Amino acid sequence: MRWSVVLLFVLLSSVGCAFAQSGNAQSGDDELRAVVIVARHGVRTPIESETRSDVFNAQPWPGWPSEPGLLTPHGIDALKRMGEFYKVRYGALASGCKAVAVESTNTPRTIASAKAVMSVVTPGCEVQVKADLTADPPTIDKTKLADAINGRTGDQPEWFTHAFARPLAEMHDVLSKCAGCKAVPDFRTMMIAPGTQPVGMMASKASETRRAVVAREARKENAVALGADFAENFLLQYVEGMPMPKVGWGRVSRAKLDDLMEMNTRYHDFMLRTPYYAQQAAGPLVEKISGIFTNIASHQGTIVMNGLQPTDLVWERFFYLSAHDANLTWLGGLLRMDWAVSDETLNATPPGSALVFELRCKTGDRRSDQTDTCSVRVMFVAQTLDQIRELTPLTGAEKPSIAPVYVPGCSGAGPEYACTVKEFARVVNAAQPAK
Repeated sequence: MRWSVVLLFVLLSSVGCAFAQSGNAQSGDDELRAVVIVARHGVRTPIESETRSDVFNAQPWPGWPSEPGLLTPHGIDALKRMGEFYKVRYGALASGCKAVAVESTNTPRTIASAKAVMSVVTPGCEVQVKADLTADPPTIDKTKLADAINGRTGDQPEWFTHAFARPLAEMHDVLSKCAGCKAVPDFRTMMIAPGTQPVGMMASKASETRRAVVAREARKENAVALGADFAENFLLQYVEGMPMPKVGWGRVSRAKLDDLMEMNTRYHDFMLRTPYYAQQAAGPLVEKISGIFTNIASHQGTIVMNGLQPTDLVWERFFYLSAHDANLTWLGGLLRMDWAVSDETLNATPPGSALVFELRCKTGDRRSDQTDTCSVRVMFVAQTLDQIRELTPLTGAEKPSIAPVYVPGCSGAGPEYACTVKEFARVVNAAQPAK
């Protein structure tokens, strides 16, 4: 009886671990060949867009241990917890210093994030971080982008203010409801005069010009953009581990944080997933990922059977690409992918979260070109907010949230939603902007 129970458990485990494929891809007898991790940086200090120079808040923002826009010591420690998880899951791929490749956007917080994670994944290696990923496409046509975004709401930017009226009211209360504190303008109807605030989503400091307040114009700056940024500030306070009386001056409970962050995620998801923006911003990155997998899958047999070492082959098997929440959302928009983090809203991108692309190939397949049988599996991996806040170890019973991601036009059946490398390349090519 005991042996029959054991046999049944083994059979059920095998079925549960089978790797579902589409097309001609294999199932159940594959092995991991490579992984590409596109990750958001860790917990950082707020930037100017998230504080607005104390113009709209009745009480001062809390102090932070680092300069604006930089990782905090707590953020580094939380990233190391993720590094420990990646080392357990992908250690075989990163077993040699030459087996890893690390890239980043050219910002201190993403570079520092990559170094923090890799210090745990490859502790004996001096990993070089290539800072050449795109943070925000510098050559994008701003007029065309504005038209594309406005077109999604029928050229009615005021729609956002009406759609998010309730969380905007909650945000105003958090910022201003303080007995005996200074009176502040209502950010829903007033804005800092153009020219006295930083330009670009990655900017960390405003100009030194006096911050005059004028009537808000939704076409120049939507109130929801501020509400979304203030919400991010409160999230950073929470995951940094600040005592709850300091999170939103004690007026933002965990439940209210979730409510306010819904506005943040929904607004940025809407803006960044605009097709023209996603194409321009994420096209080169997803082409890079597809190219890596196609190169590896199309030369596996050549390497094993003939012992050849052509210089154009990809020898790395563990790729860590350190970027921003915008990069993750752009990728989602370009490939029409959605994900669900266990404790947050749909398509949330908390600090340290990542889109993970795994390459798996059939065990024993030694053909020179395996692009029609090797498969791509996409997952979204993220620590819960409390795991970040509490620096929870992720190598024991507790794990980060791991959500399989469906790639429309490519993925097969769940729960893994895998597709062949050849089909993945086809979908990636079809999503690129016209040349």
